[in-house]
Amino acid sequence: MNSRHPADEICQSADTDPHTGSDTAKDLFAPGFPNAVICYVCICVFFPAPIALLFAVQFADHSEERLFAHYYYIRTTIALMVIGSSIGGVMIVLGAEISTHLILAGLLLAALAEMLAIARCLKGVAFALMRKSPPSYHSYIL
Repeated sequence: MNSRHPADEICQSADTDPHTGSDTAKDLFAPGFPNAVICYVCICVFFPAPIALLFAVQFADHSEERLFAHYYYIRTTIALMVIGSSIGGVMIVLGAEISTHLILAGLLLAALAEMLAIARCLKGVAFALMRKSPPSYHSYIL
């Protein structure tokens, strides 16, 4: 039975559409360039960086060479961020007992590590959007 009500037509056309939103959500959580971009964004936001690390470890073995390069680059970026922040934090804690110069040096080291991680993420996003692997992805420098 056909109805002239426009809402019925919308419901019928939505039910017959084979491409729903679940396919796009599934693509974001599968190995690919969109997932690499999500990982870079997670690192820039800092708190969801463990999610990016989980994706990078999970998908690195099951992807082609270009994607493997991105996931390796994500892992080295997170390692750089953790190492720099940890050493900076230790310097800050030790500086509380020793000297304010050590506190400032720790803050500077942590800030530089975070800025380098953000610069690496921006570079990674640019190469992921071009669907290319980042050059010299084994390096901890930019």
